[in-house]
Amino acid sequence: MSRRPYDTLTGDLFSSIPQAHPMTPGSWNFRREIAAVMGEAIKACHKDRWQIAADMSRLLGREISVNTLDKYTSEASEDHIPNLETAIVFDAATEQTALANFYASKLGCSVLPGKDSMLAELGRIEQMRGDLAKQEKAIKRILGEQQ
Repeated sequence: MSRRPYDTLTGDLFSSIPQAHPMTPGSWNFRREIAAVMGEAIKACHKDRWQIAADMSRLLGREISVNTLDKYTSEASEDHIPNLETAIVFDAATEQTALANFYASKLGCSVLPGKDSMLAELGRIEQMRGDLAKQEKAIKRILGEQQ
C-alpha cells in the first residue's frame, strides 16, 4: 500500500475560518485594537489624515477634526472610541472595510463585499442541493424505489 504524498501547496484550508472572540468577562475591551486598526487603515489609504477627516465631516454633516481622528488612532486615548456611525463613515472615507472586518472578526464572521456575497450564496445553494439529493436518495432507498 503506497502512502499519499504530503501536500505542501494547499495549506490549511480551515485556518481562515473565523472564530468568535471568547466570551470571557473583561475580554471585550477592544479600544487599543480599534485604534491600531484605524491607524493601519490610514497608513494604507491614499488620502492623508486631513482629507479623511474632511470626507468624514462631509458624509456625517458634522465636524470631525484631524485632532479627533488622531485621538481615535491613539492607543493612549482611552476616552475616544468611535461610535458605530463614525466607524462606518471612517471605512467609507478610507475606501476600505477595516473596521467592518474587525467588528465581524470579533463575532466569528467575515465581510463579503459586492459580488463576493452573491458567490458565497451560490456556494450555499450548491451545498443545499447536494444535501437534498442525499436525502432524496436515502428516502428512495428506504422506500425501495431506488432507480
